[in-house]
Amino acid sequence: MAREVRVERVRKLRRLIEALDGYRIGRYTDVGRVEEMIDELGLRLPHDWSRIRRDIEEILSLPRKAPIYKRLRRLETLSSSLSRANLAIIGLAILSYLAGHLYVFVALAVASLVVLNVVYFLKAYVNFKISEIYASSLDELEALGARIKETVEFLLRQLKRELRSMGYRVEEYRLKLWVPDYSGIQIVKKPSILSSRYVVRLV
Repeated sequence: MAREVRVERVRKLRRLIEALDGYRIGRYTDVGRVEEMIDELGLRLPHDWSRIRRDIEEILSLPRKAPIYKRLRRLETLSSSLSRANLAIIGLAILSYLAGHLYVFVALAVASLVVLNVVYFLKAYVNFKISEIYASSLDELEALGARIKETVEFLLRQLKRELRSMGYRVEEYRLKLWVPDYSGIQIVKKPSILSSRYVVRLV
């Protein structure tokens, strides 16, 4: 197998591992793309994909059971609308600057900054509340994530084999994971202000 093909396989394995890991705490990645990567890699997973996909969909649907969910959806819609409106404000600001209307430009620039901060706050609030919902459903989350965890551990073993076949030092390879409870990894760096995920190495 050509080295370029092996490098691409390693990249896909990494993306697949990190996507499946994210599902365990409700972090969304396009499920269709994940399914494509599994097909492209030609992997025989320890569990049928249809069962894993059902687990993923169940995890992603957990917030919908919370009484606050409808309100969070409205805030998400508002955030998206404000983001689109902000693009229009930025466009008008550029036009006013080019036309030499500096006072209008300054007013629009300030308005854009205000809207941007509101959008940031709304998104942060929604994400925080959804995290709270998941935190209150830990037992259910752990049960639904059991097959996903086993699949990630299988993929980690597969990744090690691919790296060794390339002559790569396995222990030097790094991944970023939300949940560091898999066998065959060791935590290198804990989450910080700059990153919410753990940096781990293969062992």
